[in-house]
Amino acid sequence: MTTRRSKAAETRWARAAWRRRTALNLRKTGRAVWPFGRLALRRFLFAPPDLRTTDAAIAADIYAGQFVFTGRVVNTNGMSPFDMPPPTQGWAEALYGFGWLRHLHAANSSLARDNARALVADFVDRARRPARSAIRPQVISRRLMAFLSQSPLVLDGADHDFYMLFLRAVRDDALLLRDAAQLSDDPFVHLAATIALTALGLCVEGAERMERRNGARLSDLLDEQILADGGHVSRNPRVLIDLMLDLLPLRSTYAARGLEPPQGLVSAIDRIVPHLKMLRHPDGSIALFNGMGASQVDALATIFASHDTGGLAATEAPYSGYQRLAGGSSVLIVETGPSPPFEASSEALAGCLSFEFSHGRQRIFVNCGIPRQAGSDPPVELRASAAHTAVSFAETSSCRFVSHAGQTRVLTGPRRVTAGRSHSAGGEQLALSHDGYKSRFGIDIERVLGLSDDGLRLEGREQMSGTPRSAPDDATLTARFHLHPVMRAQVTETGDIVLASARGLSWRFAATGGKTSIEDSMF
Repeated sequence: MTTRRSKAAETRWARAAWRRRTALNLRKTGRAVWPFGRLALRRFLFAPPDLRTTDAAIAADIYAGQFVFTGRVVNTNGMSPFDMPPPTQGWAEALYGFGWLRHLHAANSSLARDNARALVADFVDRARRPARSAIRPQVISRRLMAFLSQSPLVLDGADHDFYMLFLRAVRDDALLLRDAAQLSDDPFVHLAATIALTALGLCVEGAERMERRNGARLSDLLDEQILADGGHVSRNPRVLIDLMLDLLPLRSTYAARGLEPPQGLVSAIDRIVPHLKMLRHPDGSIALFNGMGASQVDALATIFASHDTGGLAATEAPYSGYQRLAGGSSVLIVETGPSPPFEASSEALAGCLSFEFSHGRQRIFVNCGIPRQAGSDPPVELRASAAHTAVSFAETSSCRFVSHAGQTRVLTGPRRVTAGRSHSAGGEQLALSHDGYKSRFGIDIERVLGLSDDGLRLEGREQMSGTPRSAPDDATLTARFHLHPVMRAQVTETGDIVLASARGLSWRFAATGGKTSIEDSMF
């Protein structure tokens, strides 16, 4: 049901989008009347390194006309992939993002280089009538970064006509990106666009003004979006990984040019790495909070190898809202922050006070996580409180979501979240609470978690404070504990549950004051 409050939010959202479109159209009109000062690119000078994983075998698939993105396979049968109907929005965005050029680079053959040039020429030939997916600002940012980093691949052996064609394609994307990013109110879209335009100014002769203008803006945006503890304003760990895979090459390009990088760039990298380390389990994966899905372990290894000052993981991130307890070989990571700002909540989840728990390299309790599908909203079921190792009331979520213009964001959620930390003779303890249900039901959720010093005992207490109102008569407090897929659960004669893994790890789960049951989950 659409509430009056959600309807008002949709109206504000639509009005803001209208204002952005109007301002953009006015700028376009001004450029049409006074077209001077357009980019005049002359030649490529540098190519930023691409830190993302490559697979030369994929180059053979692409040459054979088989394009596999976001789990979907399209066989072109001799046609251009840009003429094929995309099976999903995510597939189309991956195609037009051109990140797959790095696999052709990995093949390191004349055939792969010829294939890369042919595919780029195909795309440019159709750019006069661009597909909608091709001109989304986040896609243009990815394509511009791919064209810059893979320019040696595309231009090796190219004639002068193709060289100039490729330069014009880069120029057109830069001008389009400069405008298209203004249509979005997503802070990360603006940041990604600024990174790409800054890289262009460093890598191409004739675009130096782009670096001067966007380098300063990049520093400001990073200071705004990367919090003091290294988290992103969206509280999404995946955003940090994607950012680092672009910021590290950008820093290297500044060094190759003999230029001083913006201070905001350097300090952001310095803050992000310890934050990722804090959210990392001993098996190398990142905890599944607020948009994070299956970890790119190879990408994380590259990031830490490129910039890791050493030292232990931090124990808390008070600005982005995470806590970490460690005892023996066990690690407990807890989500203790309020909902992110509306503009940055497109992948935010209703997982306040949820946690993940691992022992050694075995993850035991997890959250469901979000599958990485570019161009689509996370499934609403996986955004719910029930998809987390968290407490929910009346089978509802601690956040309420609103959808508009193809995106779903957090309308209301926890605003007051407390996290008190203490240490006793037996271990460390967190006393937590949030007000995500206060406005609807008049209650706060309270959770206490404690981990013993040897890491072999995890204790918790769940309760609510306040008198419930406007709730169904059968409304209850439910605590869910999602198991990692390798864990198996079996009820004993005493009613306890034995949790066992294939590695021989065994834990006993006991609960009092409520009914315990085993249900199916997702991961």
